[in-house]
Amino acid sequence: MKLFIFIFWILLILIIPLPIKISIYYSTKDYYIKLYKITLVSKKKRANRIRYDAINKKPIIKKERKFLSRFYRNINTKTLMNNLYNLNLKFKPLLKLRLSLDYSLSDAARTALFYGILTQFPPIIYTLLKRYFKINKFKFNINPIFEDIFLLKIETTSIIFLSFANIIYITIIFFKLIKSRGGDP
Repeated sequence: MKLFIFIFWILLILIIPLPIKISIYYSTKDYYIKLYKITLVSKKKRANRIRYDAINKKPIIKKERKFLSRFYRNINTKTLMNNLYNLNLKFKPLLKLRLSLDYSLSDAARTALFYGILTQFPPIIYTLLKRYFKINKFKFNINPIFEDIFLLKIETTSIIFLSFANIIYITIIFFKLIKSRGGDP
């Protein structure tokens, strides 16, 4: 009975998708990237991160990590993205995306003209994302602000539902594709 419950829990973990929430905010004054509610990158963190040598009072510069640099150097990202684009996956990760753009170009006429150009981008972004994800919700708000200041504020929140079964399926298909073409990624 314990073995059955153990196997049931493992199958449940493999099949049920886990939501991954990513929030990105950028304005002319501040920026941050959050994974769930943990801030990964922000302007405040970057300002506090500069370390100084106690003796020379000079900033300490970190050296490049050799392990990851060797790994990333061997991957050809252009062919990797082309291979992922050409895959016709049945089981794509689910995506919910909310994007908001507030802007002002210091002139009402330029702001209105640029609004006409920006309204053409949501369908393009949707079709690009549709290739890699199954899109559940897609909301793109463009808000022009007609003031005499320069303002740019981009805010996005996305939730990706990804299960271990999806990850295994995508990697198996990807490796079969690489093996059939006979080359490195």
